[in-house]
Amino acid sequence: MTPHALTLCRAALRSVRLVLDGSVRFPRGRLGDVLEGPDSDAFVVYRETALVGNDDDAPERVVLVFAMQVTGRDVGETVRDVLFDPLANVATPFFVGMPGFRRKLWLAGERPGAFLELYEWASRADAERFVDVLESLLAPFEFAGSASFEVVDDDSIDAYVDARAVEWRDAARAGRPGRLGSLRPLVFVGIALAVVGYRYWRRRSRDEPSPVGVE
Repeated sequence: MTPHALTLCRAALRSVRLVLDGSVRFPRGRLGDVLEGPDSDAFVVYRETALVGNDDDAPERVVLVFAMQVTGRDVGETVRDVLFDPLANVATPFFVGMPGFRRKLWLAGERPGAFLELYEWASRADAERFVDVLESLLAPFEFAGSASFEVVDDDSIDAYVDARAVEWRDAARAGRPGRLGSLRPLVFVGIALAVVGYRYWRRRSRDEPSPVGVE
């Protein structure tokens, strides 16, 4: 098993434990709110994930900004469609079990195929470790779009937004429903374990030599 696959397996198993002991929460206060930038790009929050009892006293908290553009999306698709988008959800629930995870906002762009994910991590090293693993997880999907990562020295997602030329519009002002719901966390766990198993099986299949005499 490769180091990345081992890290993903450990993170997935830790995620299961955190879900079962009630440490993983899905706050609903931001659902439906819209993050709007100066160039009129807008992203609506469709899920939030937070870890209870995380290290709020960490000296070097950072925010990871992960942006993704998926090709081949239809203009008529709604925010609800992304709840089951396999590419947008490919990292779930690995990030919960990664060291240093604190909070994540999931956002879908009003422009078709645009996604934005804002993470809070306990340290830059934790965020960069996750980026390294996530890049390996996304590698098989390179044909489906493009992705970018940026680690910034802000203590929280709110501090990140306050320090930039972007602003929140609440659900009522945006004309959107205030509650969009979320997938059940254990469904995420099943999907994640299936992805890890598939990646491991593919790698083993490539590494195994062909039987002698088979043409």
